[in-house]
Amino acid sequence: MKKIYLLFIVTVFFVSCQGPIGPEGPAGIGTNWQIINLTVASGDWVVKHDNDGNIYYAAHFSMPEISSIVYTDGTVIGYVDLNGVQMTLPYVTHFKNAANQSWTRTVDYDYSVGGMNVYVTNSDFAADPPAAMNFRIVLMW
Repeated sequence: MKKIYLLFIVTVFFVSCQGPIGPEGPAGIGTNWQIINLTVASGDWVVKHDNDGNIYYAAHFSMPEISSIVYTDGTVIGYVDLNGVQMTLPYVTHFKNAANQSWTRTVDYDYSVGGMNVYVTNSDFAADPPAAMNFRIVLMW
């Protein structure tokens, strides 16, 4: 009886082979990506004021790569390049000067179809324009 059972299992194993591979399906969401490198020169930061009159700095980029498909079904991830080290946005760093005064600097971004803005805000809202910055933007959809 054991031999018949073993013969049955071996037969099923050989008969249940896979058939031919079918055609490849269409690309789905999440299979496409694009990397865009951006630079803001130190003189290109624009001084802005919020509703309370506080200072921050902004740079705008026209980005036709951010289509309505990327906007609604994908994602946009931003990085700031700090001397060869990429930090995800938003990026917050802390400072302390010789007078023992502390503040933070926040670098963040927003985007819409066709464009992106990058912002730098000092927590003390001092008029301290940022230096040149390099950004790496990753689009996935």
